[in-house]
Amino acid sequence: MNSCFKVKDKIWIVFAGISTFILTGAVWIQKTYGTLIFAMVNESFRGGLKNKKSLFAKEVLLPTLIVFFILFFVNKVLKKTIQYRMMYVMGGALVISVWIAFAVLDAGSYLNREHRMSREQWYDTDYLVVHALGSIDNVHYTNSREALENSYQNGNRLFECDMIMTADAKLAACHDWEFWRAHTSLEMSGEEDYIPTLDTFFGCKLMGKYTPLSVEDIMVFLKEHPEVYIITDTKYVEPDEVITQFKELVSIAEKIDCRQVLDRFVVQIYHAYMHDIIEEIYEFPNYIFTLYCEGYDGGADKMKEYAEFCMLHNIDVITMHERFYRDELLDICSQYGIRLFIHTVNDQNKIELLRSKGVGVYTDNVLR
Repeated sequence: MNSCFKVKDKIWIVFAGISTFILTGAVWIQKTYGTLIFAMVNESFRGGLKNKKSLFAKEVLLPTLIVFFILFFVNKVLKKTIQYRMMYVMGGALVISVWIAFAVLDAGSYLNREHRMSREQWYDTDYLVVHALGSIDNVHYTNSREALENSYQNGNRLFECDMIMTADAKLAACHDWEFWRAHTSLEMSGEEDYIPTLDTFFGCKLMGKYTPLSVEDIMVFLKEHPEVYIITDTKYVEPDEVITQFKELVSIAEKIDCRQVLDRFVVQIYHAYMHDIIEEIYEFPNYIFTLYCEGYDGGADKMKEYAEFCMLHNIDVITMHERFYRDELLDICSQYGIRLFIHTVNDQNKIELLRSKGVGVYTDNVLR
C-alpha cells in the first residue's frame, strides 16, 4: 500500500515538471524565435538550438528543475489526501499546459502549413509558366485561342493570362488596350485611350487572324481540361478596381455553373494588401506574389520580408524579374518554404540552368 502511495505521489510531481517544461519552453521559443512557424525557419532552432544552448538551459531547464524540487519538497510535507488532489490537479495542468503552448506558439498554423506543403501543389506539376497563353507564329502577347491551343498541344499546362476590363466592365483576355489598338483594323481603335466593349473586342481579330478570348472562354477551357491552371495577370492594383475585377471573375464562374474551376486559378497579387481584399470575395487556394510592381531590385532583406508574408498567408510562390535573380534569394525563399519563379526567360539554356536549381520560369516559348 505504501509503495502504491509513493508511486502515485511521484506521478503528480512528474506531471508538474512536464507541465512547467512545456510552458517555460513555449514562452522561451516565442520570446527567442516568435511563433513555431517562424522558429522552424530559423537555422539555429532547426540545427538543435545552435548558439542558444546556454540560454535554453538558463531560461527553460533551470526554472523547470526549481519547480520540480519545490514540488518534491511539498510532496514530503503535505498529507496524502492533499497529494491525491494535487495529482489530479497536476494532470489537468499538463493538459492545460499543452493547450497554452499551442496558443503561445500558434502551433496550429504551423501544422496546417506542414499539411498543405505535404500535398502536391500546382507548381509541383510543372516548372514552366507560359506567358500570355504563349506565342503563336513567333508572335507574343496575343492571349488568343490559337496561342492557347498551340501551347496546350505542345504539352504546357500552366498558363499565365492577361485580364483587363472592357468599357462595359467585362473581363477580356488582353495584355493592354494600347497593344490591342495597335494590332486591330478597327478604325476607332486608332483613337488614343479608346477602350472597346466586350462585343467590339470579340468582333476584331488581332492582326486579322488571331481569335480573342473572354475570361468566360478561359473558364470553359479549364472545365474541359482539368489538368490546366491559369495564372492571372490582372494589372490593376487600386482596391476598388481589384474588387470590381475579382467580383466579375467570380460572377462569370457562377453564371456558367463552373465555380469549381476558380480553384485552378492562381491569383497573382502585386502588393500585400491585395490578398485580404481578394479573400473577402473568394478564398482562392492558390496565390503568387509577383514583385515587379513593388519595384523590387534584388535586396536580400526585402526578400525575407516578402517570404515571411507569403509563409504566413499560405502564398507558396514568389515571382521576380530575371535581371535581379541570384542564388542567395533562392536560398531565402527555400528557407521559408517558398518556391521562386523568374520572368520572362526565352533562352533555352537559361531555362534549363534555372530548372536545375529548382527555379520555375515564365516564358513566351512553348517548346519543351
